Amino acid sequence: MTKQSIHLAFMKISFLISAILFLALLPISDPKAAPKCRSVKIIVPYAVGTATDLIFRAFGQAINRQSTGSLIKVVNKTHSTVIEENMTGAPDGCQLLGITQSLVAKFLLEKSAPEWSSFTPVAMLTRSPLAIVSRANIKDANLTNLMEAASEKSNRLSVGETSSPLERVFRMQLEDVLGVSFKVTNFKNARQSLVALLTHKVDLGLVSLPAAKRRADLRQVKVLAVTDTLENMRLSDIATLQEQGVNTAFGVDRILLAPQETPAETVAKVSKRFEKAIEDPELEERLSKLYTKSRFKNPDELTQYFENLSADWAVLKKKMIKMGRSEKSG
Repeated sequence: MTKQSIHLAFMKISFLISAILFLALLPISDPKAAPKCRSVKIIVPYAVGTATDLIFRAFGQAINRQSTGSLIKVVNKTHSTVIEENMTGAPDGCQLLGITQSLVAKFLLEKSAPEWSSFTPVAMLTRSPLAIVSRANIKDANLTNLMEAASEKSNRLSVGETSSPLERVFRMQLEDVLGVSFKVTNFKNARQSLVALLTHKVDLGLVSLPAAKRRADLRQVKVLAVTDTLENMRLSDIATLQEQGVNTAFGVDRILLAPQETPAETVAKVSKRFEKAIEDPELEERLSKLYTKSRFKNPDELTQYFENLSADWAVLKKKMIKMGRSEKSG
């Protein structure tokens, strides 16, 4: 073997040893580390065009305008087991569930939904107050007069209601704070319930603010109260429940959840992206048009919200049963 050949062989061996040493010094990757998401999907168990769908889409678009990170995509799935299916997804922050507090109501009243603790709380985003309305042909209708009359058993007011657990809990909450017991009439969906109100077959209804505004302008209903404050509200002449001396406030809250065991660091990063989106003036304008206000809660605050809400509604249910009022429609 020539000196040149020996030198080349030595150089190859030296290079191979150096490469092995370099690779050995590289940090070992954690197989459990969350991969970077090409996109973050928000599974919304409501139809396209509903308020919940529009609100999550508005947040997604705001984040996509602000950030160079993973794009936010909203995916609508309305089959009955969509929530359960998305409880078992990979805890990598790449797929979230966009819901309302109906999850708590359904578990409490029907035990047919997973408990909130089966997920990882990420953030609360917004609240949409509701309107308490009466049929248009009630004379001198205001909340105080109607509730005073309804406190007598002979003057029970009828309320249209669907099978929605959240709607039922809201009605129970009103009965509790107002000290009345409504006569509940069941309907298959919100449209049928509204038609019954417009045709004077029921006395009261709990409807969205856009629907209340539209029907009130047509003099088809009378708006008695709004369930919570809303800045720049187009129903500014209508007092809230608290402004009328009723010690309660509620609305439909939009909430983000992640699969169980999602790492705290991943949850915090996702939550902060949605918190930053609230700074977007275009998002604020879109929420205003949906009669919705920002009500951000971080993961810890949202966890406390769930704990308090579950406890309060459990007490409410027991109280209604003790007073002889069924928590179910009927």
